[in-house]
Amino acid sequence: MGIAVQLTKILVACSLLAGCALNESVPSPSTATQQIASEVANKVTGDSSAAAASATSAASASETLTASEVKACKDNGYVFSQKDIDALILNAFNEARGESNAGILAVLGVTMARVDSACYPDTVHDVVYQRKQFSWTWQRGTPRTLAAAKAIEPKTYAKVKALVENYIAQGAKPNGSLLYHAKSVNPSWSRSASIERTKVMGSHIFYDHRRC
Repeated sequence: MGIAVQLTKILVACSLLAGCALNESVPSPSTATQQIASEVANKVTGDSSAAAASATSAASASETLTASEVKACKDNGYVFSQKDIDALILNAFNEARGESNAGILAVLGVTMARVDSACYPDTVHDVVYQRKQFSWTWQRGTPRTLAAAKAIEPKTYAKVKALVENYIAQGAKPNGSLLYHAKSVNPSWSRSASIERTKVMGSHIFYDHRRC
């Protein structure tokens, strides 16, 4: 696939997702597609006729992209892969599906705060599946795939999925907390001098590191 086609698809995908998470009015898909196709055709190559043909073809294809093919844009530059999105949905479902919307969003905020932190991995997928961090990833009996989660609680799964997708579209902002635990437990790490409690939300208590 040519450079013009690739850039067109990337730019169109980002523009369709709430202007890359900025609070701006976004033109209709067809208008945004044509504008970007024209810009790419003019700037990427000197052969305007060939570039225009490639860009127009890519623009047409991008209008039919499925949600899984469109990468979500985060306002600080993080680009979600499909693996990231799936991991975020599964983590929210397993960690917080009994919580209110605000409680689920708080857990999502922790995940993204870890992505932004030098103390944790750099991708959502790697943060979620980091060893011994989120208990569902090693405990038996928890759904490990989206299909399994949907099968056991379809309505709750749909709610969580919609919350995650909206959270990403709105910028996937971290919430200032890197850790949390259920009120029903009292882990030793929560009493460390380097840990600061930030808030209580639903059945979870949230914390931040003073240092890594």
